[in-house]
Amino acid sequence: MKKLILILLFALNLAGAEQLKVLNYNVFNSHRNGKSYQDCVKWVNMVQPHIAGWQELVGWNEVKLKKFAADWKHPHAAALKRGGYNIGLTSRTPIEVVARHTKGFWHGYLHCRTAGLDVIVCHLWPGGVRQQMAEANQLHALVTKLQKEGREVILMGDFNAHAASDKTWLDKQQPLLDRRTPGDAKKRPADQFIVNGKYTFPIMNRIFEAPLRDLVRDKFDEQYSQPTYEQELMLGSFPSRVLGHVKTSELQRGFLERIDFILTTPRLAKRCVSAKVVREPGVLETISDHYPVIAIFKK
Repeated sequence: MKKLILILLFALNLAGAEQLKVLNYNVFNSHRNGKSYQDCVKWVNMVQPHIAGWQELVGWNEVKLKKFAADWKHPHAAALKRGGYNIGLTSRTPIEVVARHTKGFWHGYLHCRTAGLDVIVCHLWPGGVRQQMAEANQLHALVTKLQKEGREVILMGDFNAHAASDKTWLDKQQPLLDRRTPGDAKKRPADQFIVNGKYTFPIMNRIFEAPLRDLVRDKFDEQYSQPTYEQELMLGSFPSRVLGHVKTSELQRGFLERIDFILTTPRLAKRCVSAKVVREPGVLETISDHYPVIAIFKK
C-alpha cells in the first residue's frame, strides 16, 4: 500500500510538472480590506497556480506584493503602479517587466514575460464605451504586434465587458439589465453599453480580432453543444454572494455575468487542456465579489 501511494504521488507530481496553471483574480479592494486575505491565501495554495494575475490590489505597491506573494509560494512579483487601484503579476518563475502602461487608461496594463510567455494583466474602465474602446484598441495593437514577432501571449484581467458568445444567456439576465439600464441611459449614446434593452459587445469583439481565443468559452462549448440556461450560468464570473443584493443563490442567478477572462493567442490555445470560472468551494463567495478564472496548459 505504501509503495502504491508513493507511485500515485510521483504520478501527480509528474503531471503537475508537465502542466502550466494560470490564475486570474480580481480580489475586491485588497481582499475586502484584508478581511478575506487569509482565506484567499489558503485557496491559492490549494490550487497552486504557476502564474497569477491580480486586479484591485488597492494600496499595494510592488514591494508589498513581493512580500505577500511568498505566502502562496511565488518568489517573483511585479506591480503596475506604486499604489492606488493596482494590478499585479506573481509567478514561480522569474518575471521580466516589459511595460507598465497607464497612458490612455483609467487603470492600465502590466506587460511581463515569464515562463517563456508574454503575459499581459489588465483592468478596463467600466464607465463608457468610448474610453473602454480606446483601451481595447491599445491592447489589440499590442497583441497584434507581439504575434507578428512570434510571441505567445496571455491577456487576462477584469475587462468590465461581455463576449458576444454569452448573448443567449446574458439577454435573459433581466434583474441585471434592470439594475444597469437607468445609469447607462444617462450616458451619451456613444458611451452606452445597453442598446434597445440588451447588452452590446464592441469591446470584446475588438480584442478578439487580435486574434485571441476565449479559453473558458472554448472549453465550455466543447463540453456543452446545446447548453441549458442553468449550464450557461456557470460561466458567470461576477458577482459572488458577498454583495448584499445577491446574498442568496436565488437572488444571484439574475445578476450573473462574465467580465473576467483569460485569453491567448491561437497557437497557445491549442495547448490549453482546461479553462473555467471557479465557483467552488464556498469560501469563494466571501473572498471577493469576483470569481477566479483558471486555465491549464500543456508545457
